[in-house]
Amino acid sequence: MLKANRTYFVLVLIFTFAFLYRIVLMLWNYFPPGADIGLHNSVIYSITGQGNTNFMYNFYQMGGGSSLTFPGYHIFASSIMMMTGLPEYWAQATIVALFSSLIVLCAFLITRKVWTEPAAYVVAFLVAISRFDIEMLLWGGYPNVITLFLIPLTFYLFLQKDRFSKTPFLVSTSILAGSIFLTHSLSAAIFVGVTVLTVLLVLVSPKTFGSQRKTGLYWLLPVVLGVILVSPFLASAIPTYFHDNSSAPGVSGVNDINLAILSTRILPLEWVLPLFLIIIGFAAFSKRYNNKFFSLPILLLSVWLFVPLFLTQSYLFKFIIDYNRFLYFIILPIIIFVAVLIDYGSKFFTDTINTLRTFASQIQNDKKTTNKKIASLSKHATPKTIYAGFILFFLLFSFVAIPVFLTPMEGLRIQSFYQVMNDPGWEAIQWAKENTSANSVFISDALYGWWFSGFAQRPTLSAVDPQYLTSARELAPAKNASYLLDTNYLVDNGWFQIREDGGYLSRHNPEILAKIRNQYFPYSFFNFDNDGIVVTLRNESNVEIVNLSNLPVTEMSTISTSNSESIIVSHGNELFNFTQTITIYSALNAAEISTRMVQYFANMTESLQTDNPAVTFDTLQFDLDTKGTIQPVISEDHSYIGFIDTDMKTIGQLVFSNPQSRPDKINVPNNAYTPIEITYILNTKTNAELSFSAGTYQYSDEELASIQQETLTFDQLVEQNTQTYLAELSSVSPPINNEDLIVFNYQKAMTTWNVSYIACRVPEMYPKFLRDPAFNLVFINSEVAIFKVKG
Repeated sequence: MLKANRTYFVLVLIFTFAFLYRIVLMLWNYFPPGADIGLHNSVIYSITGQGNTNFMYNFYQMGGGSSLTFPGYHIFASSIMMMTGLPEYWAQATIVALFSSLIVLCAFLITRKVWTEPAAYVVAFLVAISRFDIEMLLWGGYPNVITLFLIPLTFYLFLQKDRFSKTPFLVSTSILAGSIFLTHSLSAAIFVGVTVLTVLLVLVSPKTFGSQRKTGLYWLLPVVLGVILVSPFLASAIPTYFHDNSSAPGVSGVNDINLAILSTRILPLEWVLPLFLIIIGFAAFSKRYNNKFFSLPILLLSVWLFVPLFLTQSYLFKFIIDYNRFLYFIILPIIIFVAVLIDYGSKFFTDTINTLRTFASQIQNDKKTTNKKIASLSKHATPKTIYAGFILFFLLFSFVAIPVFLTPMEGLRIQSFYQVMNDPGWEAIQWAKENTSANSVFISDALYGWWFSGFAQRPTLSAVDPQYLTSARELAPAKNASYLLDTNYLVDNGWFQIREDGGYLSRHNPEILAKIRNQYFPYSFFNFDNDGIVVTLRNESNVEIVNLSNLPVTEMSTISTSNSESIIVSHGNELFNFTQTITIYSALNAAEISTRMVQYFANMTESLQTDNPAVTFDTLQFDLDTKGTIQPVISEDHSYIGFIDTDMKTIGQLVFSNPQSRPDKINVPNNAYTPIEITYILNTKTNAELSFSAGTYQYSDEELASIQQETLTFDQLVEQNTQTYLAELSSVSPPINNEDLIVFNYQKAMTTWNVSYIACRVPEMYPKFLRDPAFNLVFINSEVAIFKVKG
């Protein structure tokens, strides 16, 4: 009885520490960190605030629409919120911290069942400081945290089947299985996968694992009953999933999501392969402890590790999903293995020391010990204290040195990294909730937008990168929100991209981005900035230097033709007008398209005009920022300039096919931080029109090999590509439609998505909205500015 009480006391201490550790990290800055808490709040209020019985519909997330977030956690959380009256974010933080801490108890029970009680204590402490579930708390993966508790609890009951009669076992495990299915879809898939594979192996060879076939059937039955329990929900959830989920076969409109995942979220095989060795370690320790390589519990742990590890490489089989999410499911088996390793290592070193002490005492049994301190220390250094000392040493070492575990300082750093909300941000949310209509559509960044939709309870388009999305419905609003916050115009022909901020913001005027092989996100290569476009003119006898960023905007527009899209930005005052036009053409639909150069270039035209007889132009200068990493290639007659980025295997070019448009001076700086100066001498002209081509592309592996073998130089490659481009420019027929062009126009996008407000947290972007007559500033503090869309 005393031993049992001591066991429970130590276990309660570890559990309490785990809970307090998590609560302190989550509420260190008062507001819980992470963006997904806002998503969860939007689900809660879609259920409770709207009286919604369709759990697969969210009124606020991404402007409102179908949702793939399973509601089990949210139903439970809403009940706690109504019973306690706690603020939404405090209630949610407390709930998930509690469930995360309960994983400690599950891990203890499973390890004690499979291995030994000392190893179970070690597991309990290691789980209490586990980085993975704590970090999940900090970024807001609350439903997943709940299932990370439910899954090991269910597996523990499976392992303890013989201690129950049939009815209590089936009732309890079926309710737990149903809760998993209701709470988190990926967790449900992992739970079913681990359970079914384990059962299949038992059914094939029960004697190998010291089990019976009926045991496997008893494990499988709760899965079936759990599905039946939540079948009304699954009846609506499954069709929605197969219609919208980017990982489901045949779902249309998710190419961006899949490409973004493949370019950013793949786990290298060399990271994953060593973890498979833990399965061999489980078998070896099982042989050492139980004299059998694979018992049923060891089989369960091995499959529990194998299934998510295998799925991290499922992109090889064309199954596209965020592969990093599988790491959360393998952490408990890994921690159990580490704990058993610590337990075994401590016993090994204890036994070795005892053997050496026995051997030494036999040699010196006739000698009198003279050092009383040594004698006293030797007397107290019992095998139990030596073992405890090694356990403590290994635990402290793991806490500090192994990245799987989280020290308080590292925890605070991660908490700060994920922190989204503060008092000014919350003030803006409350202002929106109190001062805007319930159907107002907001635009905000990815993190703040999640909070906005959930806590302001306003439909919000959040600028979330595609790799973090799972729903086909969410892709278009996320992309448009991202563009609206970043730029005014965008054109993409599939081979390169143009972004134009317009005249109200001096930043990308325009920006030219390359498409990188096997990467979703384009790579910014060229950038013109209105701050670096300077006109020198004479007004009678006075010389004036005019920076384009200081010249008022007179017009911004786009023009579509059958095969192109043009962006036109005009500036002007009483002295002169400056118009910049950039045209990007549809890519060629030819079999040999990869060999064509014209698809990689846009046409840029700079037009200077004056009606004032006292005004003439002296010079026009452009400052060009580029990612070229080596000395640019410049032709002697200034007919082209080539820039090479060897890190990204990318070339950018300016081609001046018209001799009248070739620059008079090209000044290349001595460092990579000063822009290149391109100067035209206009000789007192009253109007000028300069036209050139700008483009960027990657060179091939074959061309790189030739350069490395010194059979080709970058100068020759740039010249060769320039001549190819000029030849194609005069001979290749353009495509007859521009359907393959992706075109973004901020005014059309705001109309299409019925945008009412922009909530911006980037001060550098404020001028984009402050200077544009289409917006009106209605709220601002130290963190957030809210702009109302006029009309």
